[in-house]
Amino acid sequence: MLRIVLSAITTAFLLACAIPSASAEQLDASTLSCRELTEKAASSNKSAVYGASVILYWMEGYQATEDQGTVVDFDNVAKEFEATTDFCSKNPGVGVMSATAKFMGENAEDATPKAIDLSILKCEAVNSTKENETEGLGQILMWLAGYHASVAKSTIIDMDKFGASVEKITTYCVEHPEMGLFTASEKFMGEGSDSDE
Repeated sequence: MLRIVLSAITTAFLLACAIPSASAEQLDASTLSCRELTEKAASSNKSAVYGASVILYWMEGYQATEDQGTVVDFDNVAKEFEATTDFCSKNPGVGVMSATAKFMGENAEDATPKAIDLSILKCEAVNSTKENETEGLGQILMWLAGYHASVAKSTIIDMDKFGASVEKITTYCVEHPEMGLFTASEKFMGEGSDSDE
């Protein structure tokens, strides 16, 4: 069941994420402009809007600071997305990485009591994700992908690699429900991981 759910999430990301062209499987986030993000976010095409959201979740993870670690406050995330897209609509020539740095990472609001630390989220919780909660799980996985990309100092969003990593994380979590999701993500998304192993 979980494998089907995560495969559906991966497929949705693969379809939605290509900003420059429909055939792109990789995106260099450092070359993404606010104009491109704004056009996606304002589109009448649902997958385009979702693609903009996917990019912003990746950027949230990428911009996380050492002090923030793996703590995510989804209420603040929503505000940061709104501030970023508003800024981008007024500054289309600015890069998305520069725009997100203005509102995320060290410039993010302090976490509220609703914040969660992804390092203590166990695979067991992932395994029991209900179908109506899969979007949230997908957002967490994309945040983790951005986080690990930042540690590796890579600005490439590689959807093929992401899809392979999600499949491996799924299998790992089913086999090791007591392990942490972050541990699984490090194993398959972290620096030096091999998504082809």
